[in-house]
Amino acid sequence: MIYLEDILNYKLFHYNTIEITVLSILKILLVIVVTKIILAFIRKAFSLAGKKKKLDESDWSMFYIIIKYFVYLLGFTYILHIIGIDVTMLIAGSSALLIGLGIGIKQYLYDLFSGMILLFERKINIGDIIELEDGKIVKITDMGMRFSMGIDRDDVIIMIPNSLLISDKIIFWKQNKGLSRFSVFVGVAYGSDTELVSNLLVKAALMHEKVSKVKKPKAWLKEFGDSSLNFQLLFWTQEKFRIEQVKSDINFNINKLFIENGITIPFPQRDVHLKK
Repeated sequence: MIYLEDILNYKLFHYNTIEITVLSILKILLVIVVTKIILAFIRKAFSLAGKKKKLDESDWSMFYIIIKYFVYLLGFTYILHIIGIDVTMLIAGSSALLIGLGIGIKQYLYDLFSGMILLFERKINIGDIIELEDGKIVKITDMGMRFSMGIDRDDVIIMIPNSLLISDKIIFWKQNKGLSRFSVFVGVAYGSDTELVSNLLVKAALMHEKVSKVKKPKAWLKEFGDSSLNFQLLFWTQEKFRIEQVKSDINFNINKLFIENGITIPFPQRDVHLKK
């Protein structure tokens, strides 16, 4: 036993506080083995979770890499402690560098972890239509670790930091998952047949192929304006992304039907009296 203890404590290298013995070598090997086991377990857990969430390996691999480097850092720190290097002095000496580095990559990490949350929760998927906080309507075309790609109604490609999808107020328009209600507004002259106007508005909406015929449109007399009777036409459709085109087509139908039936759309008029 004494002979074994002498072997374990045999000094292979010694300089100031740094001391490498046979025992420290064995401890280092044990740390490496344990680190490998922990990482294998974490990777297996990610793989199982990815299959359950129907994620590709590329969707969760970046998150695993971050955790792997963190585990490696812990293992390396403990190895330095084993051989007698004061880790606290190293940390104190590099604290300013670490603070500067942290400030520099803060937004990068924020976007990265936001992407992880989105990928695992699957709250937003490719093909979904969302309304951003600034009112812009975007269809998601691709989702990455830091950024998501989308296209707006002007066919402009937009790169959205994932942190905005987590922190900002987002309105979801799920594509092809049920009907959504939209409306157009129109005013008619006082004295118009309101029942006829209502019927014409409903007809104008039903003339469009993308307006639901099951959940039929409705026309409401909203208010008595300064120079017009103001109506609101409600209709339901699955065409959420190109809804402005649908509204434009319905407005064309309304104008055509009003002309055919003698319904006048008034405009503000002012009488100017000149006094000599």
